Amino acid sequence: MSKPAEPVAKVNAHALGLDVHKNLIVWCLLDRRGRLAAQGRTGGTPGHLLDLLRTVVGRKKAHIAFEASSCSLWVYDLLVDRLGDPSRVHVAHARKVDAIANSRDKSDENDAWWLAYLTYEGRLPEVRVSVGVYRELRTVGRHRTSLVQRRTRLAQAIHAHFRQAGMALPRTQLSAARSWDCVREQAVQLPGVVREIVLEGLEEMARLSRQIEHWNARLAQIAKELPEVEEIRRQLPGFGPLLAAVVVGELGELSRFGHAKALGRYAGLVPTRRGTGGDPRHGQISLEGSAHLRWALVQAAAASLRVKEGPGSAVAAWIRTHQRHLGSKKKGLIAGARKLAESIWLLFHHGKDFDIRRPFGRYQPAA
Repeated sequence: MSKPAEPVAKVNAHALGLDVHKNLIVWCLLDRRGRLAAQGRTGGTPGHLLDLLRTVVGRKKAHIAFEASSCSLWVYDLLVDRLGDPSRVHVAHARKVDAIANSRDKSDENDAWWLAYLTYEGRLPEVRVSVGVYRELRTVGRHRTSLVQRRTRLAQAIHAHFRQAGMALPRTQLSAARSWDCVREQAVQLPGVVREIVLEGLEEMARLSRQIEHWNARLAQIAKELPEVEEIRRQLPGFGPLLAAVVVGELGELSRFGHAKALGRYAGLVPTRRGTGGDPRHGQISLEGSAHLRWALVQAAAASLRVKEGPGSAVAAWIRTHQRHLGSKKKGLIAGARKLAESIWLLFHHGKDFDIRRPFGRYQPAA
C-alpha cells in the first residue's frame, strides 16, 4: 500500500455507509465520535434512498460512502444533487477495501459499518466518478471500443472458417469494407452451414462498421467541447482524434493530478515494488486504473514509432533505445506509453513552454 501524499484527518461529522445492491440498500450511521447511531435496510430505488436521506440524515452535514458497482452512477448523482457538495460523497474502490474484500465475517451490515467507519477515519480508498461531458466522452469511447472488439472477433472467426476449409484469406482481406465483396464470392465455395455462418458474419461486420462510423462522429462531436483533446492531438506524437478523445475521457480533469508521475501511476503503467531488508525488487506493471486508458496510451506509443522527423522523432528514438536495453519490444513500448502519460501532464503544466523532446531525453535548449 502506498503512503498518503498528505496527512489524513478524521471526518468531524456523521458518517453514513451504504451497501448498495440492485433491490436493497443496507445502511449504517456513525455519530461524530464514531459510535453506532443507527442502522437498517431499505429498498434499492431512488425513492427509497431519498426517504433514507430525509429521515436518517436530515440536516446533518454527513459524509456518505458506498462501493463502486453497477449502481454507482445513479446513487452518486442523486447524493450529489441532494447534498449539494461532491466532497461529502465518497465512492469506495471495492477491491482495495480489505476489511470488506478479505473479511471472514462478511455480511451486508458489516460492509455498511466498515464503509461508514473508514469514511469517519478518513481512510477510505476512493475512486473518481466522471461527471458532465467527461462522462459522456468516456461512455461513448468505451462503447465504440466494444463495437470494434466485436467486429475484430468476427473477422478472426471468419478467417478460422476459411482456414478449416483450406482456403486461407490474406490477413488484410477483412480490414477494409471494400474487399468484403471479394470475400463473399469466395465464401460461396465453402461447404454446407459454414458458408451460411460466414455470410452472416460478413453482414454483422457491415452492421457493426456502420455503428462504429456513427459513434466515431459522435465522439468527435463531444470532443469539440474539450480543448485539451485537440491540444493532445496537436502536441503529442501518436495521438489521433480518437485516441486523444479516449484518453481525455478516461482521465477527466487533469488538474487533479499533482505531478507527472501521478498520472503514470493512475494509468497502471508503473512497475510494482516489493522490498524488504534493504533489497527493493520491482515486478510487472501494476495494471491499476482503466484498461481503456492503458490501451490508448500503448496504441499511441506504437503509432509514434512511425514518426521519422520533427520533435516527435525523439519519442520513437527513446522507445527503440529502451526496447534494445530491456531486450523486449513489448516492455519498451509500455515504457514509452508511461512516458507519454507523464508528457500529457507536462503539456498542460508547462503550456506554451512544453517541448516533447524534454521528457524523452533529446532536448537541446535554444542558444
